[in-house]
Amino acid sequence: MDRGTFINIITSGTGSLLLSGLDLTTERLQYDLRKVKIYDNYVRGVNFRKADFLSIRLKVNDELQLERDTENNYDKFAIKVMKNDKFLGYIAAYENIVLAMLMDQGVRLEASVSKVNQVSDKDKYLDNVFTVQVFTKLLVPYNHVEKNDLRTKRADDAADIYRQGTIIE
Repeated sequence: MDRGTFINIITSGTGSLLLSGLDLTTERLQYDLRKVKIYDNYVRGVNFRKADFLSIRLKVNDELQLERDTENNYDKFAIKVMKNDKFLGYIAAYENIVLAMLMDQGVRLEASVSKVNQVSDKDKYLDNVFTVQVFTKLLVPYNHVEKNDLRTKRADDAADIYRQGTIIE
């Protein structure tokens, strides 16, 4: 991407960009605007919205909506997971802080279903029923995203390269 294209993207207001750690004085920008997965885990609290969940037949890749719940008395970073105006659950309280802060700053997040587990007994407590994956567009170095196995795995299942020193080739 050349400097002129970059400036047009920044000034046109299309999409949301996160420019952390980007040195804009670099002679040749070798970055690209990419859709990047930033979260993937189970939706919490589905059991308390059982009727809405059971009325919708979720499939992998179904689009979901994320909605900040700023009036939540228990979690000031609460994020509702919605499908067609039906409230299905929340992003986990211990994992929602960064996503909530991004949403509060106007960063556009896209969400969809990444996994659905069969519900064999509708009268049982519903937990770990489906997972939500969240994407945003980031300015990233060319070929960097392909080296990360978060593109194909949930965060809990991906190699922990930071704590375990795993090298992903």
